[in-house]
Amino acid sequence: MPGKDTTIAAPVQDTGNATAERLVARLPQKPVLSAQEVADALFLSRSDSVVAAIEDGSLSAVRVGRRYRIHRTEAARWIRTLEA
Repeated sequence: MPGKDTTIAAPVQDTGNATAERLVARLPQKPVLSAQEVADALFLSRSDSVVAAIEDGSLSAVRVGRRYRIHRTEAARWIRTLEA
């Protein structure tokens, strides 16, 4: 159906890291995110760290024009791999 959100939530993964799970919960509930939206969920004022992770290959993203687009499940996976 056009215009209908058909997003399927990523399965909940119990990583044992409550902090990472709280940060994942802060991600916007939409399928594709900007680098700044991921940075906002991590309480970062700028997206430089997120872009650096994309450029070093630890976070997958697609470049559309001059901006990166990140799938929400990929952002969640990356957040769960971060060291506290």
